[in-house]
Amino acid sequence: MTPKLRRIALLAVLLPASVFATDPSDTVELDLPPGPLLGCLEQLTARTGVPIVDNTGRVADLECDGRRETTSLGEALDALLKPLGLSWRRRDDGAIEVVAGQTETIELDTLAVEDTPLPALEPVIAAQAPVTRLAQDAMSITRITQDRLDTAPLLSLSQINRYAPNVYASGAGLAIRAIERDLDTFSGLAVRLDDIDLGTSLIEGDMVSVENLAGLDLERGPRSFERGGPGAAGALNLYTAAPSETPTLRAGFGLGNDGAHRASASWSSRFGDGESGIRVALENRRLPNYVDERFVPQANRAHRDVDNAFVKLNLVPESIPGLSAEVSALLVSGDDAPLWTAAGESPFPLPDDGASYARVVRAMRTRAVGAATNVQYGNDAWYLRLTANGTVAQHRGAWLGSTFGPAGIFNTERRNATSLSGHHHTDDWDFALGAEVSGMSFSDHDATWATGYQRVADYRKDLDFRTRSVWAWAEHRFNDQWSLGAGVRHVRELTRRYIVSVECDVGELRDPQPGVCADLAENPPLRQFGQVRTSTPVPLVTAAWSPLADQRFTLSYGRGIRSSLGLFPDWIQPAERDDSAQLGWQASWLGGDLSTRTAVFHTKVSERFHFVNNHIGARGLARGAELEAEYRLSPLWRLNAGAGWIDADFQYYRYGNTDPTPPMPGAPERTVILGARYGADLRWYGTIDAYRVSEAESAQEISPKKRRPAYNLVDFRVGYRKDEWELALIVTNAFDQTYLDRVDFSLNDRFYDTRYRLGDPRRTELRWQYEWR
Repeated sequence: MTPKLRRIALLAVLLPASVFATDPSDTVELDLPPGPLLGCLEQLTARTGVPIVDNTGRVADLECDGRRETTSLGEALDALLKPLGLSWRRRDDGAIEVVAGQTETIELDTLAVEDTPLPALEPVIAAQAPVTRLAQDAMSITRITQDRLDTAPLLSLSQINRYAPNVYASGAGLAIRAIERDLDTFSGLAVRLDDIDLGTSLIEGDMVSVENLAGLDLERGPRSFERGGPGAAGALNLYTAAPSETPTLRAGFGLGNDGAHRASASWSSRFGDGESGIRVALENRRLPNYVDERFVPQANRAHRDVDNAFVKLNLVPESIPGLSAEVSALLVSGDDAPLWTAAGESPFPLPDDGASYARVVRAMRTRAVGAATNVQYGNDAWYLRLTANGTVAQHRGAWLGSTFGPAGIFNTERRNATSLSGHHHTDDWDFALGAEVSGMSFSDHDATWATGYQRVADYRKDLDFRTRSVWAWAEHRFNDQWSLGAGVRHVRELTRRYIVSVECDVGELRDPQPGVCADLAENPPLRQFGQVRTSTPVPLVTAAWSPLADQRFTLSYGRGIRSSLGLFPDWIQPAERDDSAQLGWQASWLGGDLSTRTAVFHTKVSERFHFVNNHIGARGLARGAELEAEYRLSPLWRLNAGAGWIDADFQYYRYGNTDPTPPMPGAPERTVILGARYGADLRWYGTIDAYRVSEAESAQEISPKKRRPAYNLVDFRVGYRKDEWELALIVTNAFDQTYLDRVDFSLNDRFYDTRYRLGDPRRTELRWQYEWR
C-alpha cells in the first residue's frame, strides 16, 4: 500500500466510535497551513475526532489554501472543498464522506425591478418591543433563549423564580424587587404567553405548559409605561416558536414519579410562498398531589389532570406588502391544585409529610380560554400596530369539611385589553404614540352552610377595574454612542367593588349552589358598594451610552402603578405608586465568550397597601443590585451565574407600627443562581441549575409566623439528541428539600387563616419526543 493510500485509510478508520464525535455544527479552532488537501483533512480529523472518507479519488492530488479561524466543522469543510469542486455529506455512522460537487448552472431570466421599493418592515410577532428597544431596556431583562430552554430542567411555571435574581416564590405570590405579584386578586406583574394574559388563576394552579417554549423574558422593574397597571413589578413574557419552514409533526411523552405523566403533540408548517404559517399544540399532564388533608380527608386526591390546547397563526400576505398579523389562542381545562398545606395554628415549620390542618378545603376545577391578536402595517419608516387580548377563566367546585355537607363555589375572572399605536422612524429620531382600553373583573360566588342544617348563606363579591390610557414616546440618537428617550402614559382608572349577602332556608337540599337564595330570600339582602377614580401620570426617561461596540450603559427613571383597594367597599383605596431609578451596564468580554449584565436600582415606595386595618398607609424605600454573567468556556461548556441583593424597608407604617422600619414582604435580601451546561446541538448534553434564597417576610402583615425560611434547590437534566428524536431525564428539587414557597393571609377563603404553601417536592420525569418532517 502506498503512503497516500495508507493515509486515506487512516482517515476512514480513525475513531470508530464516531457517535461521540463532533457534530458539523460544533465550533472548532483551525490553524491549517497551505498544502495538500489530504493533510488539511487529516488535521481536521485530529482536531474533531470525525472520520473523513474520500469517495472521489481526487483528494490526494489536490491542494488546499491555509485557514486560521474559529468556525464550525461544516463551514470549515465547505471552505476547503467547495473551491475545488467538491462537497461532503454525513453518513449514518457519523463519518464525513467527500463527494463530487454540483457543477450544473441554471440560466435565469433577467430580473425586472420596479421603481417602488418594497417595505423592509419585519413581520409582527409578540416578542417585539411594545415601544422601542431603548424603552424596553429601561429596567433589567433576563432573556432566556431557545437554545437554553431546550436543555433546561424546566417542568412547570413554579420554577420561573430560579432563572433571574431578585425573583422569589411562584404563582400569584410571585415577588419581584419587593413587590408581591398579587394582593388578594389584583395584579402587580404582567404574565403573558404570546401576549395572552394569563391572569391570576392560570399561573396559580400551574395550568399552562412550559414545554417547547422558544423564549422567556423576565423583566424586572416597573413596566407600567409599557404595560399599564399590571406592570408595576415587571413582566414575565413567554414565547412559543414560529411555524416551521417545512411541515413538522412532533410527539412527546413523559413518565414521572408518583404516577405523573405527560403526553403532547404538535404540528407546525408554513403555507403559501411567504412567511405565513400555523402551529397547533396539544398536551395532557397528570400531576401528583402532595397534600395530606388531616381534617378533611374527602378532599384528598392522588392526582390532578390538566389539558392544554394552543394555536398560533402567522399571516404575511404577499399581495399586501407591509401587512402582517399574529393570532394566538389558548384553551385550558384542569383540576386546581390544593397546594396549601397548613392553616390557622398548625405546626410551624411544616412536617415533611405535607400535612394540612385546614378545617374547610376547596375542591375546584378550572376552564379557561384566552386569545391575543397583533396586526401591523407599514414600512421601514413608519408602521401602525393594533394589539388586542382577552382571557376568561371559570372555577367551579365546592367547600368541603362542613358538618352539614359540601357547598358550592363559582368564580369567574375576566381580562381584556385593546391598544392602537403608531411609530415613525428616521435616521436620528423615533416617535411613538398610542392609546389603550383595558379591564379586569373578578366575580366570587359562594354558598355556605350558615348557623345550622338547612340554612345557607349566599354570598357574592364583584371587583371591576376599567382603565383608559394614552401615551407618547420620543427618542433621539445623537451619534453611534449616545441616545435619549422620554415618554409619559396618562392612566385613568375606575375601580368598583360590589357585595351582596343573603341567607335562606333550603329544606333538604344537600349541595347548595351559588345563587340558591336569590329567589328564596326571607329578608332584604345585605348590599355594599364602593368605587374610586384615579388619574395617574406614568413617566419614563432613559439615556443610553455605548462607548464601545460591546459596552452599553443605561440610566433610567420610571414609575410603577397598581390598582389597590381594601377588603370592604367603604375602605376602597386608590392606586399604589412606586418611583424607581436604575443604572444598568451590559457588556461582552473575551471576544464575546463572556457577557455580563449589572443593575443598581433605588425605588421610592408611595402609598403601599397593607393588611393592617386595610388601609393605604405604608411608604418605604427599596434599594438593590443585580449581577448576571454567562461564559462560553469552550464549544461544549457554558456557565451562568446570577446574584441579587435587596434592602427593602417601610419608612412609614401608619397602623400598628411597633418597629419604625419593618422589612417589606416579598423581598428576600439575597438570591443566588448558578448553572452549567454541556453539549452541542446533537448527541449528549447535560444541565444543572442551583438556586439559593434567603429568608423573607410575607403576606403584607409583619409577623414571625409569616416569615419564609431560607432554602436551596438544585435541578438537573441529562439527555441525548438526534435530528429526529430526543430522550431526557429531568429532575427538579433533586435533594427533595422541604421548603415554604410562600405564606398567605388569605382573604379569598371563608375562614381568614394564615396558610402555608409548601414548595414542590422532588419531581422526576423521563421524557421522549420524536419529530417527523
